[in-house]
Amino acid sequence: MKTYHGSCHCKKIKFKVTTNLDKVVSCNCSICTKKGVLHHRVTPEQFTLLEGKEYLSLYQFDSKEAKHYFCKQCGIHPFSNPRAAPDMYSINVRCLDDFDLEKESYKIIKFDGQNWEEAVLKLNQQYNE
Repeated sequence: MKTYHGSCHCKKIKFKVTTNLDKVVSCNCSICTKKGVLHHRVTPEQFTLLEGKEYLSLYQFDSKEAKHYFCKQCGIHPFSNPRAAPDMYSINVRCLDDFDLEKESYKIIKFDGQNWEEAVLKLNQQYNE
């Protein structure tokens, strides 16, 4: 496992995660598509919010199970607690300051968020492989 550091655009929110970042999830649901997020799940023990709790704002919709956090200052979405695994953190890999999407090696898991109910079981199986 490796420790990665992440932040929002204005750097008001800073966090770190310790994980084996070998897979990311690309979701086609309405919010993920609009945000352009690439997800990577970690347990609460693997996630540490270093700075910026006061800059976090929460957005929820539909079932209100997922917690989508974004920065009040710059609007960037660094992480969430996803509906598919509300006890986990879903890190926006694009917010990691020391992970180069072009150079690193990882598997992309496609998630059909437009058909969430049918796709979530398959996603959880793939994520645990």
